[in-house]
Amino acid sequence: MAIYKEFAKKYYEIAKRDIDRAIEAFNKGDYPEAVFHAQQAVEKAVKAMLEAKRKYVYNHGPALLSFFEETFANEWTKDFDLVAEALDYLSGFYASTRYPKLVGDKVLAPWDIIGRDIAVKALEYAKQVILIAKKYLKEKGIINNN
Repeated sequence: MAIYKEFAKKYYEIAKRDIDRAIEAFNKGDYPEAVFHAQQAVEKAVKAMLEAKRKYVYNHGPALLSFFEETFANEWTKDFDLVAEALDYLSGFYASTRYPKLVGDKVLAPWDIIGRDIAVKALEYAKQVILIAKKYLKEKGIINNN
């Protein structure tokens, strides 16, 4: 298997592990941790799709969204609208899930900012993006029924 396909497969496998971690954290009530792992799952699922197109990507966050949109512009589907929406939504939580933040005159911890509703939305996005990545990677012959 070509190196890009191997990277695509591994990114997808790691994305699935990240969503499992997100669900576990959610079930423990650790919503910032759940959102962090959901964000990571989406990022890695997208990187799997990019690697399948022989695109090496090192960046993350908002830059990843631009790279995804450029790379898939000629084969854009409705599914990719959801992927872009998920990347946009979750990139806003990359730092706030892990670090304190100054809001007005108060220093807030991640658990002061991220609650259950945000975690539910993040998990739903991550689950959907992983399914989209799975479908895409199957179409490209990179994975079977994983």
